[in-house]
Amino acid sequence: MLLAGNAEILIKSLNLFIRNKVKNYSTCVNKDNSLNPYWVTGFTDAEGCFSVIISKRSNLNWRVQVSFEINLHIKDIAVLYLIKNFFGVGSVNSRENRSNCVYRVTKIEDLIKVIIPHFIKYPLLTQKYADFFLWSKVVKLMDLKQHLIPSGFDTVLSFYASINKGMSQQVLTAFPNIKGAVRINPILPDLLNPYWVSGFVAGDGGFSIGIRAITGQIYFRFHIAQHSRDILLMNKFINFFNCGKVHIRSNINRCDFLIQDFNNIYNIIIPHFDKYPLKNIKQLDYIDFKIAVNLFKSNGKKSTDIIKQIISNMNSNREY
Repeated sequence: MLLAGNAEILIKSLNLFIRNKVKNYSTCVNKDNSLNPYWVTGFTDAEGCFSVIISKRSNLNWRVQVSFEINLHIKDIAVLYLIKNFFGVGSVNSRENRSNCVYRVTKIEDLIKVIIPHFIKYPLLTQKYADFFLWSKVVKLMDLKQHLIPSGFDTVLSFYASINKGMSQQVLTAFPNIKGAVRINPILPDLLNPYWVSGFVAGDGGFSIGIRAITGQIYFRFHIAQHSRDILLMNKFINFFNCGKVHIRSNINRCDFLIQDFNNIYNIIIPHFDKYPLKNIKQLDYIDFKIAVNLFKSNGKKSTDIIKQIISNMNSNREY
């Protein structure tokens, strides 16, 4: 059994280690920095964007721009470099005095030869699949220069109207009669790929610990949040982990997959993420979460003070 004194030393050592290494966290939490292609798709399902921008030039002609992007907080910039190395194209950029960074691919040739083939071979599973499907058609029209002729531009507009948030007010005012193309649903597999799951959780999942004020009971929670339009996908997590529940919050169009049973967290969640790492900054929260789970498994409520220390330094409380 792990003694409380030894555990406290362990926590202090971990915190010191993280403070010293966080700027290069990808090497401190992952021995292997290579990315599995399913992980990349899962992370894109959570954080990626297939963008079409239509704007008016000074000469009154319309301009079409496309890109594949992943926008993150600056603290997670290291994973963008891993993704850039994975694809071998694009660039990672950040701006001074801003807290965000972006991996972006804009060259039509790179989109045609690298990005589109990847997501055809390793399909997206959220409703973002429909964005990719229509976006890829825009890219191919641009590759053929069809967007430069009126009929081709109208086709681009119909796709653009159904991607992401739809047409901008400027474009909608100029082309009020354009009808959006039909969106298609993703084809969900019978069983989710474990690498995809970890990539998706790295973006839209979370690990939290709480202590109830009245009883002092320590509880652990693993959760994934998503728009309710992806409810069918969320239910797939129940099959994948063979536990958990999905809750729908209809007032905010959100659904949550939750696992709160300690035995399931200890016996299922911890082994999964040990085998299939998160790869991004959230891995640090998982490390803290795992330490707390193991402490509670060994010492129960006797580990409360140490777990409080862990809670005070993870998720939004972590200092970067």
